[in-house]
Amino acid sequence: MGNRAVGADPVIDEVYLPFSSSELAGHFAPVKTRGEPGRHLAYYLASAKAAAEFRLQPAAGSLAEARRARVRGRQMEKDERFWVAAALMSLFHADGKDPLVRLLSGCLGEMPPFEGVSRWDEALGAKPELYFEVSLPSPPSYQRHLVQQLDERVIVPYLREAARRPGTRLEGATKVDALLLAPDTGFAVLFDAKVLADISGDVEFDVLRNQMARNIDVMLDRNPRLMWPLNQRNPDRSCFVLMTPEVFRSNRQSRLYGWLYDGYREDPASLQRQLPHRQGVDFTSVVRRLGWATWEDCNDALPGACPWLGGSPQAGG
Repeated sequence: MGNRAVGADPVIDEVYLPFSSSELAGHFAPVKTRGEPGRHLAYYLASAKAAAEFRLQPAAGSLAEARRARVRGRQMEKDERFWVAAALMSLFHADGKDPLVRLLSGCLGEMPPFEGVSRWDEALGAKPELYFEVSLPSPPSYQRHLVQQLDERVIVPYLREAARRPGTRLEGATKVDALLLAPDTGFAVLFDAKVLADISGDVEFDVLRNQMARNIDVMLDRNPRLMWPLNQRNPDRSCFVLMTPEVFRSNRQSRLYGWLYDGYREDPASLQRQLPHRQGVDFTSVVRRLGWATWEDCNDALPGACPWLGGSPQAGG
């Protein structure tokens, strides 16, 4: 930590992602499957390019054309992929662990909410890793349970027919916005980042499965088949952190995630009802590992971590 790549690469965006493409590329987890090496990076570079072009030549033409150009050119300003990358990379690459410790202490408590370690700097281990857009497999126990509940949980006829076809995958991998992982201690934080969007209230084959419960569910499984270091994550030392603007934490009932987060924290049995396939799990312990942080908290933990906050000239698109 504290060591940034040295090179001639320009930053991707001075405000919304002040890191080079080579630095960002180092924060995508290794995977076994073949694919385009720059598939993740291409998204960020294309969006930053659109923003740069828009600044040079603002929207023109008809009202509809101007609006389309503005939405495309200023998409980055409300894009949680940029927000979470810029904020967490700033904290991660700061000198020492203190910024991360301050963020974790603020949203998960002064001490880690699990056994075996007593301090956050200890939980972070010798060499933590930070990854974005991490795919974690759907729990087999959930898939087995869903097969038995199709009539109740899949209410659209054509979807129910599709779900019953042999070989249908009832739930794909869950993409975690960011994963902070300490391979030597097994500690991990799964971040679900939001700017303006709410969470999904259901998924294709299950009208009762919301996005927050799904993230928590994958958190509770080991992943021995994933590549190192993802296979070192310990579910009993894994935490889930919702990351949003402060305005939504202060006005919690304006978003579905506010209702769900408070409901799970106050009544662990309500989360257990959402995950009936999890038998023998201590949900009181699980909900202690749920946290809510804000982008403003990141700025407090490390001033300047979110440079677009507080009246940036380009903010508000």
